[in-house]
Amino acid sequence: MNLTVILAAVVGFSALSSCKSADNDTELLITTPDLSQAREFNEETLIGRGDTPDIIEPEPTTAVSDTESTYNYILSRLAAMDQAIHRLNVGHYTLDVKMSQLIERMSRLDNRLGDTEDAIQQVSSYCKDNRKEIGRLEGCQKGRKIGYKCVLVYRMHETYAEASQKCQERGGRMAMPRDRREQEALAEYVKSVIHGNWPVWLGINDQRSEGLYLFEDTTRVTYFQWRKHFLSSQPDGGKRENCVSMSSDDGDWWDTYCDRRMFYLCEFDV
Repeated sequence: MNLTVILAAVVGFSALSSCKSADNDTELLITTPDLSQAREFNEETLIGRGDTPDIIEPEPTTAVSDTESTYNYILSRLAAMDQAIHRLNVGHYTLDVKMSQLIERMSRLDNRLGDTEDAIQQVSSYCKDNRKEIGRLEGCQKGRKIGYKCVLVYRMHETYAEASQKCQERGGRMAMPRDRREQEALAEYVKSVIHGNWPVWLGINDQRSEGLYLFEDTTRVTYFQWRKHFLSSQPDGGKRENCVSMSSDDGDWWDTYCDRRMFYLCEFDV
């Protein structure tokens, strides 16, 4: 009796446990989808509000091969070279524009310099003309009038060539006594201005041909006033002395070295 009761109790307990286990499994099967749906609902709610979920699973990535990596590197370098070439072209274009502007400015400056040079030449020409006019007026005011010209002695030591140039710059020429009357008037004037015995250049030389004496205007000399003395008669210098000077004390002519420095006489047309 007791044994039968015990066996019945064990069988009933086992059946009860089996029913309970089946109920638990059924509940588990029912609750698991509910939890998954709840989780999806919570994530959709968070995304709809603009919040991010606490855990974001990374997307799976594929490994990049060495060939693809090298290809991408070459492409990046080519892109960098293309940018550098573009910058170089831009710089070259900018330089070309600046060079064109500089050339244009230089051209305008050259034109202005040309105009300035022309103006300077005109001023220089006016100055030369004024100096010549002043020289002629000075020659007649400070010097002496002899016939159709005025003569003026300059007490500055110059060579023959320098004296000739100075006379021309003043609008005249070196004195050229063409006859006895002019020679005597010229000697008297020089003696009155220069005291003592000083040589003075005349516009006479034989530099072109020895013994052929010419005036500064290349006309031939026909009247001479050479110094005549038993100790020294002029001309006596030969080819060494080719320019003529006049002594201030007696008016006699001397041939002398052309590079010697002495006073000089200029004549001006009235």
